[in-house]
Amino acid sequence: MQISVSSEGEWVKCWSKHVTCLAQNNDLSSREVDTYTDKLVEHTSSTELGLVIKDLLNHIRMQK
Repeated sequence: MQISVSSEGEWVKCWSKHVTCLAQNNDLSSREVDTYTDKLVEHTSSTELGLVIKDLLNHIRMQK
């Protein structure tokens, strides 16, 4: 089941912020990273995955 960007786009932004915050605080194990990633892939479209990747890359860029 995929969630449409147009109807549920805000959850993608919330997910990105949540995972980024956990990663910044070193609160993610490699197992948790795998679990979060698997869940995201199961429930998103390629467009939404692109948004998540863009958000995470922008966050990394801003931290340098």
